[in-house]
Amino acid sequence: MSLPQYFENPEEYFDESLKFFQEYDYLFSNPNTDLLVHNILDRITIKDEDIDVFNKDFDLSSTDDQFLSEFFNKLKKLQVFYDDIGDNSLENNINVPVSPKKKHEILFLAKEVKEACERVGCDVVVDFGSGLGYLDQLLFETTNYKILGIECNESHYVGAKIRQRKYHSSSTEHVKYIKHTVTENSHENIEEFLNDKFKNHREFCITGLHACADLTIDAINLFLKMSHAKTMVIMPCCYHKMVEYGGVFKNFPLSDCLKGLFSKFKGGEFMRVPFLRLAAQPPSVDDKLEDLVFNLLSRAVLQKFAFKHNCKLKRKKRKAVKTKNMENNFEVYIEDATTNGFTLIKNEPSNDDDKVDNPKFCLEELMTS
Repeated sequence: MSLPQYFENPEEYFDESLKFFQEYDYLFSNPNTDLLVHNILDRITIKDEDIDVFNKDFDLSSTDDQFLSEFFNKLKKLQVFYDDIGDNSLENNINVPVSPKKKHEILFLAKEVKEACERVGCDVVVDFGSGLGYLDQLLFETTNYKILGIECNESHYVGAKIRQRKYHSSSTEHVKYIKHTVTENSHENIEEFLNDKFKNHREFCITGLHACADLTIDAINLFLKMSHAKTMVIMPCCYHKMVEYGGVFKNFPLSDCLKGLFSKFKGGEFMRVPFLRLAAQPPSVDDKLEDLVFNLLSRAVLQKFAFKHNCKLKRKKRKAVKTKNMENNFEVYIEDATTNGFTLIKNEPSNDDDKVDNPKFCLEELMTS
């Protein structure tokens, strides 16, 4: 692994990282919506109350405040800095209706797959979680490799085949799609798919764009089981969705070096779902910071109310509160949230006196929280 200059080996790096995570575990060991429930803001001891964090030119890491400066100095020591990857020669070969971020990922993953296949002589690429086939079609058009796209989602599988017939008809003999849920025991299925679709194939490469949750681990295990799998290029995603049992993840940590330190620092007490969600967060935001803070704190007020009354919040719809034209008006937020967005579900009562059939929001209490 690439290490910052301060460390000579992975064990030193893991040790320092776990010390850092343990020291600041209160910042991430619970969901962000619970920050008022656990009084997280009271533990962030920023003395300069005149800091204007909403100023577009404000740099949080450059402040003289002791708490912030210590935090960022420790963080900087742990950060790995990568060289600029430069321009992509495939850029003119992609025209798909996705965000610039997704297009960037497709372009550069395709480039890595192409180079990996050239090194070991693969003539087939097996794409785990192929989605609508954007990566597969780009790979075929730029390499002429045979592609086997494996997708578990029915609508994505059907969508990929429709797109292929409509936009990439020349690829139908070389890019094949299979509906299948990949598990660590799928090696025989994959061999059958390959022999059926590409009878004279040689070695193959395993790839995956946004290999969600445990799919990356399954891919590694399958790679080790299949003799014709010669290289693998995977972009993992959504670590927080990994299989867990009582807060302990089935496949984390994998490293023998990290396992010992993980036990030493009792990492299982704080490196849970909220911690792993950090890996899926963008380093910067395009939205106004004021709006994001307002939305988070408003939602946190609802969470605190539910916690106080031994309830949990349940969304009535995917986008519980439409904040776009709300102008950060808390009263409007609460009205919309309690009327259209959320409902209260009573937790198991501790005694008969605590039993309430239909818990209700109290607007007056919410407004004065």
